[in-house]
Amino acid sequence: MQLNETSDAELIALYLRGNAQAFNILELRYRRQLFAWLVSALSNRADAEDIYQDVWFKVVSKAELFRNVSFKAWLWTIARNRVIDFRRKHRPDLTLDQPSGAAEKTPLVDRLSVPGSGPAGQLETRDLILKVMQFAEKLPSGQREVFLMRVEGHLSFKEIADVLGISINTALGRMRDAMTKIRSHLTEVTQ
Repeated sequence: MQLNETSDAELIALYLRGNAQAFNILELRYRRQLFAWLVSALSNRADAEDIYQDVWFKVVSKAELFRNVSFKAWLWTIARNRVIDFRRKHRPDLTLDQPSGAAEKTPLVDRLSVPGSGPAGQLETRDLILKVMQFAEKLPSGQREVFLMRVEGHLSFKEIADVLGISINTALGRMRDAMTKIRSHLTEVTQ
């Protein structure tokens, strides 16, 4: 059996039966998305690395509690709860134009730019992304959470709804409201 083609639920079951490789495959499957979301949510790479490790430790320690639901939604629920706990303790300053941590040398806007679009295109893309992300920080928390989970975490609206404990229609509505506000803001600043 190819573990790379195995479902998340099957990988958890294999891990619980002692297959460490199954857990490694699961972690690799979500590494990039989860870490990108944590960096965006925390605006600090070092903190994101710590929380990332905490999230996977929690997955390991609570794996037997996983029920055959969306693993991705379960993972993001754990991550979101860890971010909330961290914010309660630390209340970080959020900036997008400064390096996000002592070990981080590249500002967030540089990490979000689109490669291969030429110097002028990259500059325009960087400027647009900077404006969007700066304004996203000003959105109401519910809209900001949905926006970041969708844009950075690549979660489906069902997964976002599961993580936040809201209906899919509420998640869709919050994203629509966030996008409406972002479009309106971009129209104002480009005129």
